[in-house]
Amino acid sequence: PAYNCRQGECHTSNHAFKNKINESEVIYTSPAQIEEYHFHVYFFQDDNISLNAAKWIQQQLIEKVSNHEFLVVLVGVNDTILPDLNESAVPLFNMGPIGPHPCGSYEVWTPAQYFHQVLSWFMMNRGDLTILIHPLTENAFEDHIGRSMWLGPMYRINFGGLPFGSDVPQYPELQLGYNYN
Repeated sequence: PAYNCRQGECHTSNHAFKNKINESEVIYTSPAQIEEYHFHVYFFQDDNISLNAAKWIQQQLIEKVSNHEFLVVLVGVNDTILPDLNESAVPLFNMGPIGPHPCGSYEVWTPAQYFHQVLSWFMMNRGDLTILIHPLTENAFEDHIGRSMWLGPMYRINFGGLPFGSDVPQYPELQLGYNYN
């Protein structure tokens, strides 16, 4: 049988099944190399300590970008800091569950060129917060489940909240990641 999935109703991933999927029955493509990543900062929106820790991380990342130490895009990075940035495309600081994310969160995007620096920074500075890290490819479900990793305790994410298909490339105006020339 072919797997026809729409709007999060069913998804295929070798990581989700006891028996290996016959890959000839699943049609999706992925880039030869991952060029963009998301770091999702999770926090308990009703806990001031957790919320303040998330805001501290946000401010520190904005300062890193402002000081040209590395490049990330998150809420608070604007076109004054990154002149070509389309600010309207930057996701919000979410004070509750949204999409697949089960609690307060915000998204931090980085191109592959800066991945190791950003990962290292999060490893040293996340404190008690959990960070979901995943690549951006043409299979958002697989990115969040089979290709993801966690700093801190793993959270159960809402598979139904995942988009069908991809969300790449992001921020083409910056000419980084999948848009790098």
